[in-house]
Amino acid sequence: MSHSTLVNAQLKVPLRSLALTVEEPSPGEFCWRILESREDPRVFESISCSDITFAAYDTALATGYGELQRLVGPDLQWGPRSEEDAQGELLSAPSPKSAASGPDKRASVNGFKPGPVPA
Repeated sequence: MSHSTLVNAQLKVPLRSLALTVEEPSPGEFCWRILESREDPRVFESISCSDITFAAYDTALATGYGELQRLVGPDLQWGPRSEEDAQGELLSAPSPKSAASGPDKRASVNGFKPGPVPA
């Protein structure tokens, strides 16, 4: 399979809607959190967060961005796309994808359990 065929197949898979934020749980202590919106673009769920706090906002932000890059993987130029969905697109003939096609395969991507973001 040529590189351009692979890239075209990857770009047919919807882009994941991810966001990186920095929170301040206590004054002068910062932590990063990666959020994802799946069905409703106004609702985000936490998929990953730092397990330590940082003394500076910029350090937390840079560390969170590094984790976001790790989650996206080697194809950072094409954006975060579900590998399971991309492999399915490559192996099957093109067909319209319906909303009733089953559970969201991204629910267990990278071993992170989705859940509501605590206030």
